[in-house]
Amino acid sequence: MVNQIYLIPCYDQAVTRLTATEAARSFSDLLNRVATGEQVEITRNGATVAVISPPRTRFLSAERFRALIADAPPVDERFADDLRVSRHEIEGVAEGSEWPAS
Repeated sequence: MVNQIYLIPCYDQAVTRLTATEAARSFSDLLNRVATGEQVEITRNGATVAVISPPRTRFLSAERFRALIADAPPVDERFADDLRVSRHEIEGVAEGSEWPAS
């Protein structure tokens, strides 16, 4: 794979730059690189047309999670019944057992 690495000010790290043709010819390798955390800029006729990067994982702080749970509506009995029925329809849940031990 022929490529050049440029430092581009708007990114947090060095970005690999590939032409659209290079990206198409080595797409599997490109995806493997992105899977390891690399960002790849795709150009066509010298102009950037895309940036492929790993998905951004979004985490909630414990404080934010607690706030969301506190603001959630209470579980009503119909929901609890639906949940019980669903759990009993799953194989491996012993009859008479509210929840599996695992």
